[in-house]
Amino acid sequence: MGAEVEVVARVAPPRAPGKKRTSTTLLHLLQLDNPDGVFVFAAAANKLPPPEPEPEAESLIDKIASCCRVFTFADDDAAERDAKLERLEEVLAAVRSSGKNQPPGLDHLVMVALVKMFAANLFRTMPPPATCPSVLAEAADEEAPSASLLPSWPHLQAVYDVLLAVIAAADAKALRNHIDRPFLTALLALFASEDPRERDRLKTAYHQLYAKLTPERAFMRRSMAAALLASVHECGGGVAELLEICGSIINGFAVPLKEEHRGFLLRVLLPLHRARWLHAYHRQLVYCVLQFVHKEPGLAGTVVGGILRRWPVTNCQKEVLLIDELEEIVDALDQRQFDALAAPICSRIARCATSCSSQRWRSGRCTCGTTSGSWRWRRPAAPWSASCRPSS
Repeated sequence: MGAEVEVVARVAPPRAPGKKRTSTTLLHLLQLDNPDGVFVFAAAANKLPPPEPEPEAESLIDKIASCCRVFTFADDDAAERDAKLERLEEVLAAVRSSGKNQPPGLDHLVMVALVKMFAANLFRTMPPPATCPSVLAEAADEEAPSASLLPSWPHLQAVYDVLLAVIAAADAKALRNHIDRPFLTALLALFASEDPRERDRLKTAYHQLYAKLTPERAFMRRSMAAALLASVHECGGGVAELLEICGSIINGFAVPLKEEHRGFLLRVLLPLHRARWLHAYHRQLVYCVLQFVHKEPGLAGTVVGGILRRWPVTNCQKEVLLIDELEEIVDALDQRQFDALAAPICSRIARCATSCSSQRWRSGRCTCGTTSGSWRWRRPAAPWSASCRPSS
């Protein structure tokens, strides 16, 4: 048997009954500092006032505030109008130079003053349109009426230039803090302006805001969809510009498409074919529709069916536009996809060419056929005797 080994455990000596262990926690140290139990931190005790703007920023804010006065360009003093234009140019130069700073950006108080100035100069009640675009579809040879130009455009142009410079100079966080949804809604309402120069600047500004305000993109898409749907039943401008923005957005959609994006095609773009003033925005509408067909060719049947259901009865000018659109859609399809759509398309073309109203349809095409899956138009040998048969 081996020798027994005695194991002795070392036990700490017992703590004296009246003695406590010294605490080293932060709370204990604070209690030692303030036995009354009132802890006052320096940051909370000495609240600093908000920082005053720099002298240069304060001068810029004064200039921006002076630009909030709106002139009617009727009985205003020309000298005062010119002075405001000069101040707007100075504000534009200051905003552009701020984008070159390190780090780039605008002071908070300057941004507040700028947003207030934009609202004072841009946001206004739009008058009803003087001429409805539907009158342009009465005859092909009729010239479009001259656009209504705003007399206050020199000031508005300068304000839009400042807005575009602010969007470019400010970072996304600053824009989110100062441009809210009411501002975006009021900006969208300006597309009803009859001055094409304003709508063009507005299109650029709204598109750039869409690119930077990522959290508001869904709201902006819904707002544009509502504005487009309202134009189906109410005569108004700005549809072409809105569709240009939508075309750029659709071009960036990922494949496969989301249900929200397909719903935009079905519930917004296809109903736009029903409006009597389709010619005013048809080129932009075709581009948007073709983007969907190129991304998902399976949507071609839905698109063609939607166009055929909204086919005009007596409007020959609109018929020509829709036939041109069908031609572009069919060009994007392969042979199998075209074979499934050839019968309803050719049937509609044949009815158009043989109808009574086709006598006014002199500039259109009237014979359709297929050649290796492509769409081809031929002028008939006899005037307006059309058929829809495969080309030889």
